[in-house]
Amino acid sequence: MTFTDWLFENKEAMGEGPGLWCPLHIILVSVMLLWLVASFFLFRKHKDFAKKFTFALCVVMPSVRVLRMIVQLVSGDFSFVEVLPWHLCHLMSFVFPIFYFTKTKKFFLPVLVASFFGGVITFIFGDYYYLSTISFYHVESIILHYALATVVIACIADGYFTVRVKDFWQAYLGMFLIALWSSLGNLLVDGANFLYLKENGLPFTLFGLHFYFTYFVLVVVCSVVAISPFAIAEHIKKKKRTPFDIIMSVVTDKTFP
Repeated sequence: MTFTDWLFENKEAMGEGPGLWCPLHIILVSVMLLWLVASFFLFRKHKDFAKKFTFALCVVMPSVRVLRMIVQLVSGDFSFVEVLPWHLCHLMSFVFPIFYFTKTKKFFLPVLVASFFGGVITFIFGDYYYLSTISFYHVESIILHYALATVVIACIADGYFTVRVKDFWQAYLGMFLIALWSSLGNLLVDGANFLYLKENGLPFTLFGLHFYFTYFVLVVVCSVVAISPFAIAEHIKKKKRTPFDIIMSVVTDKTFP
């Protein structure tokens, strides 16, 4: 196998891989989970470092993705339309930095949710394991998906963005808009399966039903997982407030008539 084979992902030269739940798969998932837990406590304790690290990753993410797009175009195997950011994480690699650099927090919650679960789920059901050797595309993808999940953890841990349960409906609207965008890509690119909307992107279906049902269940599960910590935190915070605190917060609220 040559450098060119590795760079342009020559599948014939690389050979077939071991598939899901191979040692590499288990290692990547385990390291991802350990890293996210460790980074949360690290960023919560060192908030200035978290902000600087997030800034750096927001430079790295679009940079490595543009590099990937250039390599794909140079290889001659992809058209300009094909390399555009149609997939969820490809799109978030540009959208997240734009929101962060412009300090736009309105509708930032859907960006956080899409970036985090896009990054994590890719390692659980990802396609890094169908080749015997990790290609350049895979190395770039691993960097990107680790970075996407990390910046979300950092934004929450360092207090840059506060997640409110009552705003979580925005996440569903955001995913709907992303699905529409990916559907457009599926129409424009022959044989495309962006966001896995045309063919099942998971290695299973639930109860033998249409894979859209499996997606629906997965979204519900992810929603519960995402909302629960913040719902519990809000509940605990409310419990600590005395009746006097509640009355005073209403009296001092400038929006109260």
